Amino acid sequence: MTAPAAQGACRRARGDFAGAEPLLREALAAAESAEPRDDQALAVALNQLGLLCKDLGCWDEARGHYERALALLDGDPASDPDDIAAVWHNLGGIAHARGDFAAGETAARRGLAIREAAGSSPGPLAADRAALAAILDGLGRYDEAERLYRDAIAVFESAPAAEHDLAVALGGLGAQYARRGRPGEGVALLTRAVELKRRALGARHPDTALTLHNLAMARRWSGDEEGAAEASAEAVAILEASLEPDHPRLAACREHPLPHT
Repeated sequence: MTAPAAQGACRRARGDFAGAEPLLREALAAAESAEPRDDQALAVALNQLGLLCKDLGCWDEARGHYERALALLDGDPASDPDDIAAVWHNLGGIAHARGDFAAGETAARRGLAIREAAGSSPGPLAADRAALAAILDGLGRYDEAERLYRDAIAVFESAPAAEHDLAVALGGLGAQYARRGRPGEGVALLTRAVELKRRALGARHPDTALTLHNLAMARRWSGDEEGAAEASAEAVAILEASLEPDHPRLAACREHPLPHT
C-alpha cells in the first residue's frame, strides 16, 4: 500500500472522512497511471475509495468503484478469493444503505459463498454473516437474521481483537429486538455495542453515533424518554461535527427510527 493510501485508510478508520478523501483519491490516481499497471493494486485503491465514498454518502460513486474493482479481480486468475468476497460484501452494503434489500441479499450471499468455498477464516465469515443478517432484517426475515447474528457474536466473543465487529453484530441484533417489540433486550445489546464502539473507534466516531441513535430509539420504545433524548442528542451532535449537513445518515438520524446498525 502506498503512503497516501495508508494515510488515507488511517484517517478513514479514525472517522476523519474529509481528511481521508484527498489521500485516497491521490492513491487511486497513482494506481491508474502506474506503468505497467498493477490490476491488483488498482482494485485495492478502488475498494478503499469505495469504502470512503459510502462513508461520505456518495453511494453511486462507491458502487461504481466496487464494480470496477470486482471486474479487475474477476479478470485475474491469481486474485485472492477473500478479496473478491470482500468486494461483494461491500456491494451488499451499498444496496443495504440504499434500502435495496433484495439486491443486497444477492451480493451478500455471493460474497459469503465465495468465502465458504475458499475455507476462509472464521472472522471474515462471521462479518459476512452479520452483514447478511442486517439485510435480512430489512426484508423482515427476522428469525434467520437472528441466527446469523448469534453465530457471528459467538465467533467475535472469542476474539479479543474483534471489538468493532462484535459491536456491529450486537448492535444489529439489538436494533432488531427493538423493532420486534423487545426494547428492553434491545437496550441491553445496544448499550454494550456503544461501549465497544467507543473503545474501538472513539466516542466521536460517526459509526459510534449511528449505534447511539439506535440506542436512543430502543430507549424510547422501552419508555425511557430521558435516556432516549440524551442518546439522540449525542448521536446528532457527533454526526453534525463529522458529516456534511445534507449527508443521508445525518438526515436519517434526525428523522427516522432505527435506520442503521
